[in-house]
Amino acid sequence: MDLQRIKALIDLLAQSPLAEIELVEGDDRVRLVKTPGARTSAPETADETAGPMRIEGAPAKQPEQAPQQGQLQAHTVHAPMFGVVHLTPAPAEPAFVQVGDTIAEGQALCTIEAMKMFNSIESDCAGTLLEVLVQAGDEVQSGQPLFRIAL
Repeated sequence: MDLQRIKALIDLLAQSPLAEIELVEGDDRVRLVKTPGARTSAPETADETAGPMRIEGAPAKQPEQAPQQGQLQAHTVHAPMFGVVHLTPAPAEPAFVQVGDTIAEGQALCTIEAMKMFNSIESDCAGTLLEVLVQAGDEVQSGQPLFRIAL
């Protein structure tokens, strides 16, 4: 099990509602536990078979800037994990969303492929899609802006 894969698991856990993830591959075992209300700490370097690794909390989100008078209020949807962005459900199919579309809360905006798994990224607000900030096939980092939605 490599360090990049472990980091991807950390990002996945930090952005998910799960409290714990355990991965066993042969003799390698990694167990990540999220402790509510604690700050995120960097994982300690350890042998992969050394036992549980504790990851505390989830990264704090940056506060949205308040719009000035006359400006449109927009919400930015961020990547919850590291991975490759897919803007269509399958090759040669239309995009999940396009600029100008009316977006419903919970609507799928794209998928992020991480560790051979496709994770649906859904809107956490309703509004109109203003901007797509990534291109299909881009590698994104956890916390990277993906979409801007006018509220």
